[in-house]
Amino acid sequence: MSKKDQLVTFKTDETTLEQAKANLEHGEMSQRLRQTLEAVAYGADVAEETRLTDRLQSLRENRRSLRQERDNIESDLDETNRKIERVEQRLDSLREQDGQYDGVLAMLEEDLHTGVRILGGSDKIKRAAELGDCSVQDVVDDLKERNPDVPEKAFRPAQAGEPADWKSDETESLL
Repeated sequence: MSKKDQLVTFKTDETTLEQAKANLEHGEMSQRLRQTLEAVAYGADVAEETRLTDRLQSLRENRRSLRQERDNIESDLDETNRKIERVEQRLDSLREQDGQYDGVLAMLEEDLHTGVRILGGSDKIKRAAELGDCSVQDVVDDLKERNPDVPEKAFRPAQAGEPADWKSDETESLL
């Protein structure tokens, strides 16, 4: 209590006091009693001014709290938007990479169908493996899976007596 404040005590009927407490929120009893004393001492206008001043202060505090909450939500939204953007960029990158991988596979399939042997050490196979983020053997396996009609010899170097072009191999025509 400050020097100007004075503690006021008085007696009242217990039932009346309990009923008043039941009808008011916590701490509101003291506030109402102070307002009544001010109204008696200074008139209703000063009491109303005090009540309105207290209400104004309460509303301003509430507004400040709501603004802080809004700012926090805006900050969370901005962070979520940044995360979404990073995930979308990564997804686009993966899709582009998959498209490039499929493109290189298509070029390799074209080579296969013209008779070119697909060898694990070739630059095209290595490039496809890099784009697909996989091994050279995975690329060869993908080609075999996508082209079941191509014989196994198309995926190995020419052996003695075999032509470089697997399709022109005379033994192929006998099969």
